[in-house]
Amino acid sequence: MSKRKRGNKWGTIGGIGLLLASFGGKLKFLIPLLKLGKIGGMIWSMMLTIGLYALIYPWTFAIGLVLMLLIHEMGHLIAARQKGLPVSAPAFIPFLGALVTMKKMPSDAKTEAYIAIAGPILGSAGALVALLSGMATGYKPLFAIAQVGFFLNLINLLPIHPLDGGRIVTAISRWLWWVGLIVGLVIILYLKAIVFLFIWALFAWELYSAYFRKKPKLGQAETSSVIKVDRSLFEETGLLPQESHRRELPFVQFCRLEGQQEICAVSYPGVGPIGEFEFPVGLIQKVELAKTTWLETQGVMRLRVQYAPYPEYRSALIREDAYYKVTPVTRIGYGIAYFGLAGLLGWLMRFTAVAVTAAPPVG
Repeated sequence: MSKRKRGNKWGTIGGIGLLLASFGGKLKFLIPLLKLGKIGGMIWSMMLTIGLYALIYPWTFAIGLVLMLLIHEMGHLIAARQKGLPVSAPAFIPFLGALVTMKKMPSDAKTEAYIAIAGPILGSAGALVALLSGMATGYKPLFAIAQVGFFLNLINLLPIHPLDGGRIVTAISRWLWWVGLIVGLVIILYLKAIVFLFIWALFAWELYSAYFRKKPKLGQAETSSVIKVDRSLFEETGLLPQESHRRELPFVQFCRLEGQQEICAVSYPGVGPIGEFEFPVGLIQKVELAKTTWLETQGVMRLRVQYAPYPEYRSALIREDAYYKVTPVTRIGYGIAYFGLAGLLGWLMRFTAVAVTAAPPVG
């Protein structure tokens, strides 16, 4: 296989890995479709993914690839539960990978790094088992599975958020994000993988938004919402607001038990309750009427909402300074583990490429 073809192959595989890491959190809406019990959904989605991969690759490789993804995700799951953070069982999404969803976010950078590095560590161990098995048996597909496993775990160590590496370096130095910005671009050029450019651009924008773009103070954010109101409620009291009328409105924020929806119920002084809207992203501090548009029997009110975001809805790169406070010993420890694992994976990939040529044929 030529060097150019190898580059394109790894570019495709790496792109899939990066897409998984980048969009994993945004694909949560697919999880309910895969849940058939605590582990039933995991098994069902594994079988589906293996079957679809087998349409492109040999069955043995398809099974091995899914097992590599499973072992990696189990590392995150075990580490999260060790830290007392509830997580879902791994779910597999064909041609994107696998993910576990965290139901509660880490409270500090040390915990985030611990959970993040557990995936590549256990995933690398799984790939190493495949390599040793291949060397012992001479079965060539095991070398391919090991090589892909090493590569996917290595690419996940890039210091680019939201890859594992981008989370690990929060406990080492956030300056490594800027290194990741440069390294990511180098990888795009080397592997000629356009999908990397999209992931890199998202990370670059997040860095820009976090450090250069004008933004509200931590704990403060603002958005808008719209509610439909009954015109007759206002006509009966003679308090029909004009289009440009602005005022602060009383509100009550509560959680509705059925469906566990967070709701904001809005009232108008002198009229009473006028409507409600879902608001799961933070604790509301102020609701203000910004504009009203009246129709024959209804009205549409645009509201300006000031709120304190819940931690999981804040930008991953914008946290309080206390979040990143880590002892020097911890920084050094994670630094050694991070760079050591990256170097080891690079060496193992090279070793695997040599070992497969030296392996005796089966039978």
